[in-house]
Amino acid sequence: MPLQLTYLGCEGVLLRSAAGSVLIDGLFGEEAAPFAMPPAADRDALRHARPPFDGVDVVIATHYHGDHFDPAAVADHLRARRRTRFLSTPQAVERFIDAAGPAFADRAQALPPVEGVREAVEVNGIRVEYFGLSHGKVNYADVENLGILVRLGDRSILHLGDGIIDEKSLRAAGIPGEAADVGVLPYWFLTYPFGKRLLQQSLQPRATFAVHIRVGEREQIVNEIASWSSAVPLTEPMSRHRIAADGRIIREE
Repeated sequence: MPLQLTYLGCEGVLLRSAAGSVLIDGLFGEEAAPFAMPPAADRDALRHARPPFDGVDVVIATHYHGDHFDPAAVADHLRARRRTRFLSTPQAVERFIDAAGPAFADRAQALPPVEGVREAVEVNGIRVEYFGLSHGKVNYADVENLGILVRLGDRSILHLGDGIIDEKSLRAAGIPGEAADVGVLPYWFLTYPFGKRLLQQSLQPRATFAVHIRVGEREQIVNEIASWSSAVPLTEPMSRHRIAADGRIIREE
């Protein structure tokens, strides 16, 4: 089974390969509406782990904001599939346990995000490496945000949540030069000058997707990315993509 990515909205993606299935930032709340969301029937299937969203091994939320994480939705998903485990920041895990109840505490793991420090856990046979990346030095400075490097077999997927462009922290965590197979990056890494330089000179994932694009800003951002990069902007919830070993992105119908 090739590496597949299904886009869900905002920064939400479902990753599948023969090695397992990981959902990142895909169980969000109504706060994700400005970025477009899947039809209600698909959202309900996702929330309750029904096809095509069954069989998820690990659910990850990069931080607790509602456009990335809805604690009640995560709780419903884990109720529907007992094998699934939840990973997130201490702030988000606390909210999850409040919603799900203390009986779910052993199915959630808090990953303390320390900027520049990269740690790893293995859950249901999937290696998840994580590090802290600031959500903002002024606004949202108190929001814990995870950068994530998921390893599905011999493929690696980098997801930065709402991380700001902080080359020092990324270098301390050993991310530039990692040559990840897939980068799921907030669009500002592809439209801001510092982000462009970092992507061109250091990050260089073999395949790059841009996320967190508001509906009202689509045309401007998509055109700017297309003017210099082969990255694929994700703007259509439920779009599916296959990532070849050489980094080619093939849209699936």
